[in-house]
Amino acid sequence: MTLARMEKRQEPPVRTAEVLIVGCGAAGLLAAVSAGELGLSCMALERRHRTGLKLLMCGNNRCNVSHDADVSEMLAAYGGAMAEFLRPALTRFPPRGLRSWFARNGLGTCVKNGRIYPTTENGDDVLHCFTDRLRDLGVPLTLNCPVTGLEPLPDGGWLVRCGGLSLTATCVLLATGGVSYPKTGSVGDGQRLLSELGVEVTPLRAGLAGVDVRDGWLQAPEKCEFLQVVLTVADASGRVLGQTSGNMLCDRGCLRGTAVFDATRLAAHHGVTEVSLTADLCPGVTSASAVASRLASGGLESLGVPSALAAGLRRALPSREVGRWLKAVPLSVAGVRPLKEAIVTVGGVALGEVNPETMELRSHPGLYVAGELLDVDGPTGGYNLHAAFATARLAVQSMAARGDIACRRPEARPVPQERGARRVERERGVPSSSASSARPRSSCDRRPGNRWDNSELTRKWSRDGGGSPERQGQQQPSGGHGKGGRKERW
Repeated sequence: MTLARMEKRQEPPVRTAEVLIVGCGAAGLLAAVSAGELGLSCMALERRHRTGLKLLMCGNNRCNVSHDADVSEMLAAYGGAMAEFLRPALTRFPPRGLRSWFARNGLGTCVKNGRIYPTTENGDDVLHCFTDRLRDLGVPLTLNCPVTGLEPLPDGGWLVRCGGLSLTATCVLLATGGVSYPKTGSVGDGQRLLSELGVEVTPLRAGLAGVDVRDGWLQAPEKCEFLQVVLTVADASGRVLGQTSGNMLCDRGCLRGTAVFDATRLAAHHGVTEVSLTADLCPGVTSASAVASRLASGGLESLGVPSALAAGLRRALPSREVGRWLKAVPLSVAGVRPLKEAIVTVGGVALGEVNPETMELRSHPGLYVAGELLDVDGPTGGYNLHAAFATARLAVQSMAARGDIACRRPEARPVPQERGARRVERERGVPSSSASSARPRSSCDRRPGNRWDNSELTRKWSRDGGGSPERQGQQQPSGGHGKGGRKERW
């Protein structure tokens, strides 16, 4: 049949899957696993060669998946319109619900400093939890598949163009993330696709980003840290926007850390580009006179100033009211680090465009959004990952509740034992419990952090006559010594 005749024929497209999930970061991965658990016909698409690249960066690869708080405390941290928008998602999937979900899927969690981590504090284990369950549930995952176009079909459903490949589905979930760290795949695909459909996307700004400063005493050649500071954030005119607290990392004139990141988020929410910062370097000492007294007796180090910065700061101290100055040190801010280096993107799909009860776009039935693509962001400490997980889960549950999608009962498969704990036991030489063998393991487990385990195959090959499979039928090495007295080996 010629191309012209094929175009003239105009056969209706065949559904590729009931659900297509675009983007396999935190939101997309949890959505794909949830779809598999609910028995939805689902396929996940990822533009990069690997999934979860940005997920592995969270918490310096320790991956703080959430914050240990109840729903009301979580919503207060997001604040404003974001809190009301996230209320349905967080109510149905609070932090304790996320921890239970991870436990059911073989990943233990722990709490440190209010943050929820995997018990191993290794982001790879979080990623493997998702990818292993996708495999166990039989959810197809297509890598190197950037989406270039998105069109509604006349009879309902959506056409998703991926270069020369076209896919169709009843529902599509966009979970492409923000635009920070573009090498991880967050390049703004979702924002572009939705803008082409007429969906409002609010301006994108850097949130949770570092700050460059000109102060000479902060230009130490080595990295150092203030364990606790309080920053007062103001605009160029001196109008105070608020205060943030936490640690402050100094790296050759660039400041990072919890207090700094939350300060830049606060400035971004007020639309401030020229930020003014004042630092209380010793918030644990309440009065200026107490600061001066401790300085006189123990030096700057006794106030929590890193030794690498003490000499430079000592030269910058004023001749009078030293205690008062250390409680309000003005920082000369050169600028906020660019958006591509920010931990989170402020801005995205306008919240008024989305039904918070379902995560479906009001103007485009069957099209859902989740995660950092939304105009939702939180402070540091696991809030942003939890918002991604909760909105993704709500979106998939809403799809499953539709009348035009069939939910097939997924094939029962063994749930993996807790990751990390098993590995810790093995490293400590603790014998495996009978429960640890509930999940059959591959004889060649290539996951990072695990050693190859060929024992079962080795025993089988020995029973069959020895040697590796590709050498079956060949002459086996003798048990003696060859030329030069050396024992021959394969």
